Amino acid sequence: MFTNHLKIALRYFFRQKTYSIINILGLAVGIAATLLILSYVEFELSYDNFQKNGGSLYRISVMTTKEGKVLGDGPQFTPPIGPAMLTEFPEVENFVRISNFGEATFTAGNNVLRVSDITYADTSFFDLLSFQLVAGDPRRVLVEPYSIVLTEQAALGLFGGSDPIGKMVKADNKDLFKVTGIVKAPPANSHIQYGALVSFATLYKNPNLFLDWNGGNRYITYLKLRPNALPRDVEARLPDFMWAHINRETAASGLLMKAYLQPMPRIHLFSDRDSGALRTNLTVFGLIALFILLIACVNFVNLTTARVARRSKEIGMRKVLGADRSMLVKQFLSESILITLLASIVAIVLVEISFPVFRNLVAKNLDPWSVFEPRTLAGLVGIIVVVGVIAGSYPAFYLSSLQAAQTLKGPGSDPGRKGMLRGLLIVLQFGISIALIVCTVIVANQLHYMKNKDLGFNRENILRIPLIGDDAQLTSTLLKQELLRVPGVVSVSASSDVPYNDFTSNGYLPQGEQTVMMIHVVDIDDDYFKTFGINVIEGRAFSKDFPSDRSAYMVNQTLVRTLGWKNPIGKMIIRDNAHSIIGVVKDFNYAKLNSPVEPLILTQQPWRGRYDFLSVKIQSPNVAASVEAIGKVWSSLVPSTPFQYAFLDEEFDRLYKSEERFEQTFLTFSALGIFIALMGLLSLASLSTEQRTKEIGIRKALGASALSVTGLLSGYFLKWVLVANVLAWPAAYYFMSRWLEDFAYRIDITVWPFVAAGAISIVLGWLSVSFQTIRAAMTNPVEALRYE
Repeated sequence: MFTNHLKIALRYFFRQKTYSIINILGLAVGIAATLLILSYVEFELSYDNFQKNGGSLYRISVMTTKEGKVLGDGPQFTPPIGPAMLTEFPEVENFVRISNFGEATFTAGNNVLRVSDITYADTSFFDLLSFQLVAGDPRRVLVEPYSIVLTEQAALGLFGGSDPIGKMVKADNKDLFKVTGIVKAPPANSHIQYGALVSFATLYKNPNLFLDWNGGNRYITYLKLRPNALPRDVEARLPDFMWAHINRETAASGLLMKAYLQPMPRIHLFSDRDSGALRTNLTVFGLIALFILLIACVNFVNLTTARVARRSKEIGMRKVLGADRSMLVKQFLSESILITLLASIVAIVLVEISFPVFRNLVAKNLDPWSVFEPRTLAGLVGIIVVVGVIAGSYPAFYLSSLQAAQTLKGPGSDPGRKGMLRGLLIVLQFGISIALIVCTVIVANQLHYMKNKDLGFNRENILRIPLIGDDAQLTSTLLKQELLRVPGVVSVSASSDVPYNDFTSNGYLPQGEQTVMMIHVVDIDDDYFKTFGINVIEGRAFSKDFPSDRSAYMVNQTLVRTLGWKNPIGKMIIRDNAHSIIGVVKDFNYAKLNSPVEPLILTQQPWRGRYDFLSVKIQSPNVAASVEAIGKVWSSLVPSTPFQYAFLDEEFDRLYKSEERFEQTFLTFSALGIFIALMGLLSLASLSTEQRTKEIGIRKALGASALSVTGLLSGYFLKWVLVANVLAWPAAYYFMSRWLEDFAYRIDITVWPFVAAGAISIVLGWLSVSFQTIRAAMTNPVEALRYE
């Protein structure tokens, strides 16, 4: 019986090739888009699942408040908290501390390699965390100071094929490290990333670091709790613990620190810096997958139910020849499920073909075979069954229930109730597509606004050169002098940071305040304002003519407003000593535009008297030649460190890659949604004109023009597209209003994105039905009526 059903289904498929191909292709595109998005969602949900101790691992996070106001919240804190909790909390089995100290240039013999994400780690690193050590003793590799564990890639780059264990590497032409182990690179779905691991004990050999309770907040601590220990019991005792170790001293200034635990499996989605945006993206992508699949399914159901009416005589003949209802139900369901199965096979092929493009779109190292994960395959099987049953239900259960005499009368015209249902399905399809178009336009406008907003400083043709290592930092003054001689270089500035991705913060006590404030700070030289075009609006800038400026401060407008100062010049800010304010700069955006400009102090007191960056302003018709000349100056003065640079405007653009991916995702899947919907509309228009062939013939025989007939046929579909616009616009406006709330600087939503989406949908809808309707309207009425 199954074989017979299959033969009939295939025979019907080949007899109606055009509609079958449209059905399969439309559904395949929808399923493929859904599978791609599901693979991305699956990847994001899989973060840290490889950690064998994940269920008992917790990261300590600390919220800092001042008089009830939250000043900061994150896992970066001082190093002693882990050892103290191991001693005082019986629930704590062990701890591990890590700290990412950026990048360095390693040399081994004649080999030089730039390594990023250099991470300091405790000896318990490989005991608590499931990272795979390839060579070395996991209990010993991070014990001794100046021990280093290289990744396989780093070891290959520095030592080739020879065994690196026990050999020495030099970092930034300064510190020597002994290679004690080789580790595999961390998985892409790990929130802990490293390029090399250095023993935490090394930090205690650096006299310039503060590693006590009042030290720098740049260390992350993970705890492993004992079996059956409850994290809520640990958190209940943390207030007393924090009071005894740090809050007792800071409470007088209004500062309090609240520690709490973050479960390892939830860190990526709920506790990292960008977790909120990530959850938003996952929700959006999930909704897009649902919407695209819904459009495809509606299209499939619409075409299936519209086409099956032409098989009513077939159903009648089957009943006359003895077929019972159960046989007909099985026949139509098997046909529907077969088409869905074929669409799924095509979808898998489309996924594998498009996977590299999609992987670049979301900027994730996704596995192309992730669509065959058990959960994804289970979802695919569910799609096949559900869609197949829904699409086949109308012919299977309704038409099969009719008497043979009813079905033998023929398909007739489309009844009003069925036509209304079909129209509502068109509204659903196009409403989703229109909303996606509106969202795409608004996201693109917001991204364009952020990239072109006046930031309060000049970022064009500025070369950002990191001063890494002692040689580069100690030579910065000479570098400036020599670089100014390069043709095309008009200004050079040294600073602790460059304005594009936020500045560090420290505690300061401004005049008139009773408690310490956390304020952003950047250390600059005299040429900073000239290089970046930052305006001084009150007082004056730092100058070599005033030696006392080396201990003076400048501030931005926001700090003046925050403190309520009417005459800021001459006011004092205390950090170690009192520092007088000599000038106020106009606010400039030194962080992403998601955040407003915050209070800022500008000093000429870099840590250890060393700057971290050179910024070189170029004005030359041949920028490439100037960059090449700058590289030659660098190589001659700092031969121990490779010349590295980046243009500031390019660095700035990279900040908004996630928003660009968001825009591209909307654009891609909006196009897919419109494509599927238009395929369905084209097919429905063809079916409608077929079903109304005799009506068209009669109208033309009675004198109706081709134009009026075309308008009649097209109007039915276009009115539903108009209704889709009316319903889609409020939904898109609400969603985009919520999305824009994440940006401190944002566009106003105007009517034009909605008008554009409406125009696009109407024009494309008209084009998709016009071919069929015009052809039907131009047909000789004799051809339509000759069987009457």
